[in-house]
Parts: sequence; C-alpha cells; structure tokens
Amino acid sequence: MASTRSVFNVAMVSAFALSVAAFATILPGAAHAEAPPAPGLVTPAWLKVHLHDPNQVIIEVYDTNAQKPAYEAGHIPGAVFTGFLSEPWRTTVNGVRGMLPPPAEIAKVIGGYGIGNATRVILVPGGRTRGDFNVAARIFWTLRIEGQDNVSILDGGDHAWLADPTDPVATGDVAPTPVAFVPQRGKGYLATLERVQNTLSTHEFQLVDARPPAQFEGKVKSPVDARAGTLPGALNLPYSMVLTSDGEGVRPMSELSATLQRAGITRNIPTITFSSTGHLASTAWFVLREVFANPKVRLYDGSMTEWSADPSRPMVNGHSPF
Repeated sequence: MASTRSVFNVAMVSAFALSVAAFATILPGAAHAEAPPAPGLVTPAWLKVHLHDPNQVIIEVYDTNAQKPAYEAGHIPGAVFTGFLSEPWRTTVNGVRGMLPPPAEIAKVIGGYGIGNATRVILVPGGRTRGDFNVAARIFWTLRIEGQDNVSILDGGDHAWLADPTDPVATGDVAPTPVAFVPQRGKGYLATLERVQNTLSTHEFQLVDARPPAQFEGKVKSPVDARAGTLPGALNLPYSMVLTSDGEGVRPMSELSATLQRAGITRNIPTITFSSTGHLASTAWFVLREVFANPKVRLYDGSMTEWSADPSRPMVNGHSPF
C-alpha cells in the first residue's frame, strides 16, 4: 500500500517562506504580531493544525551537529535544526561548565534561530534511534528564563510526528532568519549556589535530583563531577522515570503521579531540581512546573558540577526507591 505521507523539499519550503514574506509586506507589522499562546506540551495533532501559523518557529532539537543528516533526511516542514551540545546554548562560568550564558550572549543565540520576543516557539525532541527530551527541556527553560513565555515542546518529538503517515515531512535544510531578541531575565526560574546552600539549613525548598539512581547513591559519578553522591536531604526523580522509552515524550499523568509518590515528592511546594550540569534537571523541572503546574520550581544551573568542586560542601550517598 502506497504511503499517503506528503514530502516537501527545501525549494518548496523556501518558496512558501518567500510568499509569506511578500504577503507580510502588504500588512505592516503582521510579521511581528504576537503569536497566540500555546500549552507547554503540545501534541502532533495540535501542531498539524497550527503548522503554518504566522510568527512561529519550530526547532528540531538534537544532541550534536553530527546528527544533522538525520534531520535533513526528514523533518517537520519549516523546522530548523539545532545541535544542542555543538551550539552555544550553554557556556563555562567561573570554571563551571554547562551554565546559562550571560543575557547578551544567549540573546544572540536565541535571535539567531529567528526567535523574537513575540514569536511562538515549538521545540521538537529529535533522534532517529533514541531522542533526547532533556535537551529540548533545557532550551525550554533557557527561553523561559530569558522572557520568552510562548514556548512548547512537542510531546513524542519527531518519532510521534513521523509515526503518522498523513503528517507532512520535509527534506533538506531550513536556514533560520536571524532577528533581534531582547532578553528579559525573569525571577523564579533559577536557583543559585547561595540559595541551595541556605536550603540545606532552612529546608525552604524540596531538593530533587534527576540523575540515575547509581549517581544519586554515590555508586558512580559523572566525569564532570568532582565527587560522587548527592545533596543532603535530596529526593531522587530519575529523568528516565518520567519519559517514554524512546526518550522523546512524557509518560501519562497516572504513571507520573505514581512515580512522584514513589519518590516521596510533594507536587505543589517550592522545589529545586538539579543533576550534574542542569541538563537532566531540566526534564524534572519541566514535568513538575509545566505538567503538574507548580510555578514554584527552580533549576539549579550549576548543579553537582559546581557543588562537588568545593570539598567543604556536604554530600551524601542517597537511597533511591528506583
């Protein structure tokens, strides 16, 4: 049986983009009108309806630029590519790797993908074998902390999109058109080293470690961490326990609720998520903040890479229920 999938090449996508641009010149300001808000987690069915909405940027998020051939072989029409670890989405700050860049630097990165302050952004976890929701969640957090509130992640990523033969697919590359982005760093997203230190004595925040149980229990450590173990009093919510097996989507609410209960995590209290570099912690942050609608969740950007570097800071071997 022949496939009913629609396939677009780069020339077709470019022609469509030119026609949109030409039409925008007839309506002054149309290209810059603020896009209507979207949920933090959207389905392929939602995106199919809104695929060609104006002032929207779709980014297929891969781990590195070495994976670009997979993107070029088939992607959502109009979607641009980013290789998270190959691009300056993170930087080294005071000797700590994987940190959020200063506002002026990250603004250039964001604007370079065609994202303005009024743009709607759809992030798509990508990968032909196993995808990485974690990198999409990290970019989601980065955009939100810099004031870009209209951002979503496609639940199920490109695997979910490609699974439906009626969903259109494009091939080749789509080059983003850079625009100006003005960062407006918001409060309530970032947990600093000082806040984490204070929390150990005040217990103001619930601490959630998103790393695998073996790292939480101090049996192994990431190469970027100076010491093994976790923060005193931390609870373990391994990122793999909240994601689907292909690494591109979030598990059903019933499973998430059971996982949080098993981990001993309270849904609606002030919380700080962390991992080794804040990469895996982004998924725990997203699930707690966006899926469970808890606005009191922050991410410790430096995470265990920063914390473990100073031997005077306490660490313990946790006991994971997973």
